[in-house]
Amino acid sequence: MNFDRLKKNLIAVIKESQIKLGYESMSFGVNYVTPSLLHMLDGATAEELPELLGEFCEQNKDEFGDITVMKTENGFRLDVPVKGVDYVNSTFDDNDFLVRFINEVRNPKATVDSIVAVFKSFSDNVVVKKINTDEFDYLIYFADGKPDEFWYCIDTEDLGMTYHRFMKDDYLDFNF
Repeated sequence: MNFDRLKKNLIAVIKESQIKLGYESMSFGVNYVTPSLLHMLDGATAEELPELLGEFCEQNKDEFGDITVMKTENGFRLDVPVKGVDYVNSTFDDNDFLVRFINEVRNPKATVDSIVAVFKSFSDNVVVKKINTDEFDYLIYFADGKPDEFWYCIDTEDLGMTYHRFMKDDYLDFNF
């Protein structure tokens, strides 16, 4: 089984947290719903997930330490020990796009146009869609997945902007 997508995603989630909250040498838990794991572990079945996640943890033990896997109601929780969090912090640079994006979303004067401008400063291949859901107002992503493969849902709340980012397959599953 190829675990590259899961490893890349786990690193991205930890790194996003470090950018948003600052680096702290402490364990970190990530909850994954079953469909997300199945997207990342192409060809796997839900029944195989416990065994496959065990293999993933074993294969990545040198870098992440002893990741704990726990079944949840909708999927699995991976608890990454301090060793893994420190590994991500010391090995992977902050994603310039994500840093600028998060800083813009946090800006009290942020607008959809200013957020789109951040995307466009990294690529001309940006998709912006107004979406009509109760949860989000806009979907923005890089069409070619570069420099970032996540799809960003922006909510233009009265008190400022918020966002959620999804893997493409997960976003499509939600059928917003």
